[in-house]
Amino acid sequence: MNKLLITLILIPNLAIGQVTKVWETNVALEVPESVKYYDKENCIFVSNVSGKPSEKDGNGFISKLSADGKIIELKWVDELNAPKGMAIKEGLLYVSDIDYLVIIDIKKAVVVRKIHQPHAKFLNDVAITHTGDILISDSSTSVIYKLDGDELTVWLKNTDLGRINGLYAEKKHVLLGTNSNIVKIDVTTKKTEVFLETGGQADGIEADGQGGYYYSFWKGELYHYIPGKDPVQLLNTAEQNVQCADIGFNPHTNEILVPTFFANQVVSYKAH
Repeated sequence: MNKLLITLILIPNLAIGQVTKVWETNVALEVPESVKYYDKENCIFVSNVSGKPSEKDGNGFISKLSADGKIIELKWVDELNAPKGMAIKEGLLYVSDIDYLVIIDIKKAVVVRKIHQPHAKFLNDVAITHTGDILISDSSTSVIYKLDGDELTVWLKNTDLGRINGLYAEKKHVLLGTNSNIVKIDVTTKKTEVFLETGGQADGIEADGQGGYYYSFWKGELYHYIPGKDPVQLLNTAEQNVQCADIGFNPHTNEILVPTFFANQVVSYKAH
């Protein structure tokens, strides 16, 4: 496949960046919201809302792709509602689904547990801390839940954060996307501090493996940030009505994996 070099126009207070499109899937996905690379099988999982993001319609599903974007199985696991964020631990795929955390056995491709949180309104991203805690953000209630046995218990509630979304866990802290910034949360004390003022809500947050981070805005923007420097906008497809939802990252190829939501594709890019 030919690679397309995309150069962006300079935006005030931002540096200019370049990305190369490596591959894109067929237009066969159905409102893809989140992408997760799975190292053990060198494959990619994609959550498909397949309807409205808050509607319990039973249409949602998870797709399985090869590392180069071929659709291995469109409906690898189906009969979900509106699946979004994903995380992987010990052969299990953890998926948020409105007010449930769905746990899938990857080898068997079956749902093994569904854990309900009756107070949740819009479970969104999922991350796993260095201690193994599974965290889920609820965008509508400013709560981060933790999987605690067979329950989802409140790990952090802070209404001052406003609407929350993207989660990324590192050794001593968790990064969380809020309405106007990315905050850093100490996993021991739960103390929060502003990590980066973004001017928008980060949908997906991923480390680049070299001390920096990629983050996305749902409307169609992708950024690279190295602490101590200005963020660099790598992609802006908002005018084309192509979204940039909860991004993934392949650390072996340094590819940024972008789910395009209503455009029904996943697109892989490399930054320069």
